[in-house]
Amino acid sequence: MKKTVEKENYLKTIYKMKEKGESVTVTSLSRYFSVSKSTVSNMIKKLVIMELIDSLPYKPIVLTSSGRKRATEIIHKHRLIELYLVEKMNFELDEVHDIAEEVEHIANTKFFKRIQEILGDRDIDPHGAFIPKQNF
Repeated sequence: MKKTVEKENYLKTIYKMKEKGESVTVTSLSRYFSVSKSTVSNMIKKLVIMELIDSLPYKPIVLTSSGRKRATEIIHKHRLIELYLVEKMNFELDEVHDIAEEVEHIANTKFFKRIQEILGDRDIDPHGAFIPKQNF
């Protein structure tokens, strides 16, 4: 199956919910995305087939190792972009999230590698969140 922004957003959200210690369920994802539980269930089935998550009835949804790797890459890109926008382009904190949401889906790793070189080895984004390590 090909990569889609929607699938990446699910992986990213599952990662972030787990990062905050929240239980990831169809209901919690339904609330987060403001969609029906059946819509979430359909996406969960796709992600299970892709072996990016594990899901059993009445159990929390968890990322597989390949799902965690993909989610970490997306989170890294997002937080790196936010840092770049604030530090190098002088954007305000409240402006960077929406821009990073769009840019994080760029597939060209050369772009992100260059941003890493410009910023140096940084661990924290401008909102104080940990930037997971990633080698492109």
